[in-house]
Amino acid sequence: RAGGGTINLRGLGSQRTLVLLNGRRFAGYTADTNMLPIAAIGRIEILKDGAAATYGSDAIGGVANFITRTDLRGLEAAADYRFVDGSNGDYTGSVLWGWGNDTMNVLLAFGYQHRSELSNTARSYVTAPYLTNPSGWSVLGQPGAWTIRSGLNGGGASIGFGVDGNCTALGGFAGFTGGTPACYFSYIPFDNLVEDQTQYQAYGEVNYHITSTTRLHVEAMYSHNELPAGRTSPGYPPTSGPNGPGSVNVYNVPATNPGFNTFLTQSGNAGLIGVAQSALATLWRPLGNGGNPLYGGLGGNAARNEYEQINISADLRGEVGFWGIGYDASITYIGESRNARTNDILIDRLQRSLNGLGGPGCNSATPGLNGCQYFNPFSNAYPNNPALGLTNPGFVPANANDPNLIRWMFDTQLYSADQRTWVGNIVFNGRLPISLWGGQVGWAAGAQYRTVNFTQDIGNSNYNANLTPCPVVGVTNCQFRTGPYIFLGQNIPLDLTQDVWAAFAEFSLPITDTIDAQLAVRHEDYGGLTGATTNPQFRIKWQATDWFALRGSVGTSFRGPTSGNVAPTGATGLAGLNAAGGNFKSVDFFGNPALGPESATTYSVGAIVRAGGFTATLDYWHYQLTDQIVSVPAQIIASGVFGVGNGSQFALAGACAGPLAGLLTFAAGAPCVQGVTVGNDIARVRSPTVNGPTITTDGIDFDVNYRYSNFLRGEGNIGGSISYVMHYTQDAFLFGGQAVSPAYEAAGFTNYDRLPGTIPRWRGQFYFDYAIGPHNLRIQTQYTDGATDNRGPTVVQTGPSTTCSVANVRAAIANATPSPPNCQLTTFGNVLGAYTQVDATYRLTLPWNTTVTFTAQNVFDQEPAGARLELSYDPFIGNALGRTFKIGVRHTF
Repeated sequence: RAGGGTINLRGLGSQRTLVLLNGRRFAGYTADTNMLPIAAIGRIEILKDGAAATYGSDAIGGVANFITRTDLRGLEAAADYRFVDGSNGDYTGSVLWGWGNDTMNVLLAFGYQHRSELSNTARSYVTAPYLTNPSGWSVLGQPGAWTIRSGLNGGGASIGFGVDGNCTALGGFAGFTGGTPACYFSYIPFDNLVEDQTQYQAYGEVNYHITSTTRLHVEAMYSHNELPAGRTSPGYPPTSGPNGPGSVNVYNVPATNPGFNTFLTQSGNAGLIGVAQSALATLWRPLGNGGNPLYGGLGGNAARNEYEQINISADLRGEVGFWGIGYDASITYIGESRNARTNDILIDRLQRSLNGLGGPGCNSATPGLNGCQYFNPFSNAYPNNPALGLTNPGFVPANANDPNLIRWMFDTQLYSADQRTWVGNIVFNGRLPISLWGGQVGWAAGAQYRTVNFTQDIGNSNYNANLTPCPVVGVTNCQFRTGPYIFLGQNIPLDLTQDVWAAFAEFSLPITDTIDAQLAVRHEDYGGLTGATTNPQFRIKWQATDWFALRGSVGTSFRGPTSGNVAPTGATGLAGLNAAGGNFKSVDFFGNPALGPESATTYSVGAIVRAGGFTATLDYWHYQLTDQIVSVPAQIIASGVFGVGNGSQFALAGACAGPLAGLLTFAAGAPCVQGVTVGNDIARVRSPTVNGPTITTDGIDFDVNYRYSNFLRGEGNIGGSISYVMHYTQDAFLFGGQAVSPAYEAAGFTNYDRLPGTIPRWRGQFYFDYAIGPHNLRIQTQYTDGATDNRGPTVVQTGPSTTCSVANVRAAIANATPSPPNCQLTTFGNVLGAYTQVDATYRLTLPWNTTVTFTAQNVFDQEPAGARLELSYDPFIGNALGRTFKIGVRHTF
């Protein structure tokens, strides 16, 4: 989510890594680690193994346990500032207080973090030209391309076609889509690499030893994360119009519009002045290169998001002395909430404004009179491109739009969601009257109850699909229930509850003095159509010598569906579809009441070497994940019907009769017709949640560390860790009984158009730490392997061509024939190079309990490799911040 942080072990997705705070669940479902009380965290324990048998659902990839400090006695204050070129920098502050005696200790912590906005324009390689990287460009532009008509309201005969003037002067690319001229628009300069973000947390805990064997632990946390103006495109392209779905020719402008005749002149159609009566918006969006005048910044639209989280947990553990049985009873409450504001233009208000009947004060049926206003949709309405600092030579001040009219055209979608989770645990432990060669068998057994209640409120009627289902506000009976927004979809109120019961047991088996084993089993019941799942796990370790040990594990793990996964409705998102030439389309996500849990069979085997200050571990791990819970990707749906093209490619043979075509809504609600329907006709994609294909992945982890002393009169350690993914194979994806995507190997590929995303084969971290007296120096190198873009090269048009497609270019190369005319193959980002980042930190301990820290991150200012994504780099491989510097001060009283 916006401004969030996650942990993704084994590349299986953050939803399959369980995050704990002091051994208790931190979130209802996927955890946002940016909400953790960072100032209070003392250490982090990572278990890189399937662990659902012990910890419950979601621990398929592993577990990350954040453990708070217990050692603080006194007051500690800290602050730091990070310089980031192109922004106002990042800064944090924290205050902690700790107290304790023989029976009780208390910790209070307050933390504050702020990240400043960093525009995409601050990194030149992000705003790549169209012919280099077409990913961040849309054929639905502003300036746009128009079909000129002889009749009113877009009727009559087509008497001309014009690309709005000033295209290249304002930063657009004058190109073609098929044989149609277009002005491609890049929304990238208006967006941000880093959003303005403010976070703060408060945390407190009390540990009280009631007796020598009984301890009470109580903790409470509050976190707040706010993004006041997350930047997006100045205005979205239309995917729906007054008559239903569609992007092309769904809006019209009359000749009486103040900018109309200027548009004809600037587009080379001055001879049609007085003849043309209207024009259809063929390849157009209302706001683009002129920016959005309502939300400041560089002209981008702005979305607001606020997140809050409250965690309260109480734990009582002790021992029943008569039987020698220990107990641990706990209850945890997790409250998570989100409030969001997103802006989009209303369909009806846009068309009324084009006709001169717009504005909050319009009370007449006569265009342009009695408070009624025209919206000028042409480039002569704005003076410049504010993001790129380009002046518009075709600007006519008299034709400028009133910002109040634009504000009236927009509507704010208000969304709030609250999730309340209660978790109760009771665990007993002790020793059985059974002894093995290594000692007595230990046991633990218990039960857990989790309930999650999710409520979703829609703050305005236009955003509520139950109240305003049609393009025109106030109309509830229409053929195409697209909602009233030109691009964004709608939502509905929800109130969902999920109850889960679990029972579990674990045994410690000291088989011999040198062989220890653990056996665990867990049963969880979700009820309803989902049902129950039982998962065992076995671990063993053999300490062969004092310095050498072998270890291994085998078992099954699972992840149950969320309440949203099984809800019959869902939210709406956006996706740039390769089948639609990279243009963004609305994607409607739907849950599935019959969804089952996903499960994984995991095993690992490894060795440990410890000799003096030297430690090394080597592990082989293997996961097989079945019935993965996944939304059918919009890319798979669209490409399964149209292949990968430039947006004008016809549906594939037989695809219109297949199950995927039924998940697509086309312009004007038209059916899919072979030889007629093209990729850019897609208006919306329905993405259902299903139990998807099997994933099999394995690899090797290697960790080494050497702690030294008396080296140059100092001490420290040197070491590193390496992870290598041998395989990451996904089986064929079946939907509706038909294979919609074949099996493939994902390791070493970017997988931008398929699951699971980028999977580099190699990752490594290497460090050198040296301390002498008050001085400490740490140098750390992070390495991420490159990857190959499995999509292969793409094409861009440099002129009119009805045959420019990847398939045709590849066929020409294979047959040693000329490529289609005006068709250029681009290999930008086809192979992404590796990324290496070197960080250096110097820490100086001063008198009076003061520590000063200086850090240089990305010392050599390495840029990430180019990737055919909207931002022209892959954040899973590289870092776009460049070289940064941080100074921090910590003082303990």
